[in-house]
Amino acid sequence: MVVIRRATEADIAAIAAVGSRAWASNIFSFEPELPGMRSHVERAFQSFAESSYQHVTVAEVDTTIVGWGAREKDNDYISDLWVEPAVQGQGIGSQLLRVLKMAIADAGYAKARISTHARNSGAIRLYRREGFAIIEQGLEWSTSLEREIEKVHMLAELG
Repeated sequence: MVVIRRATEADIAAIAAVGSRAWASNIFSFEPELPGMRSHVERAFQSFAESSYQHVTVAEVDTTIVGWGAREKDNDYISDLWVEPAVQGQGIGSQLLRVLKMAIADAGYAKARISTHARNSGAIRLYRREGFAIIEQGLEWSTSLEREIEKVHMLAELG
């Protein structure tokens, strides 16, 4: 059974680890891995988890964190959604997205926003299944990849 809950300070290491593994599993399926990139991303996830865990919602199975999502600024934008590669495709991302969308609606927003790499077909499929539609596509700077990449921005009507 999957338990969805707000993250606590005790979850910081797990948030960073799941995020790093999910990011690497996905991005390296269509982008080359450059020297130092993985350690750079691990540090970035650790820093994010330390500074923003209070904006994170985690998914647990048997008290092990297997995924998480964040609204980094508690607005209508879902800044992060990461699921442990070994359990992707089991509905955990959908459950997290639904909880995050509900929190956005409860905060008074009529729409939810999310974005991803344009080549991340799995995420785009998931987001579409959960009511998001692509509203914009274009080049944007990626700090983790240290270059411009093609991104899609998606929007879901709430309520």
